[in-house]
Amino acid sequence: MPPATPVPVLREYPAIFLPGDPTAPRRARTRAREGLTVIGWQGDVVAATEVVAALVENAVTHAVMPDLLGEGVTVNLSITQDGRLIIDVLDPKPAFPDFERVRMASGCGLWHVQQLQAEVTWFTPPDCSGKTVRATMLPGPVAL
Repeated sequence: MPPATPVPVLREYPAIFLPGDPTAPRRARTRAREGLTVIGWQGDVVAATEVVAALVENAVTHAVMPDLLGEGVTVNLSITQDGRLIIDVLDPKPAFPDFERVRMASGCGLWHVQQLQAEVTWFTPPDCSGKTVRATMLPGPVAL
């Protein structure tokens, strides 16, 4: 998949590196709440935090090799000039087989992310050094 089109960013939180182990989703929730508060996102912080945790859990489960010391995931949080929240989760695996099928599969992590009103896409950087799964959320309350 081609790289995402750059969007003008108003504010961003420093990259969050998480280990590729079962503690990553819990750590992601804590750091995401902190990051969303610091950058002042005007949306549903609880839903956004759950989106981050679900994407991190997917990355750790499907893209990180637990035997490789130091392998993990990186989370980037930013707010665009129009107030959208961009959540990027970077992992070491450059492929995403059956993305569309997985995205639409009821009960899967990406399906859950979409139920929280996040638009989900993915892309690989030009150097093919892994992939980024991106969730974009609009500001304002989310009906659960």
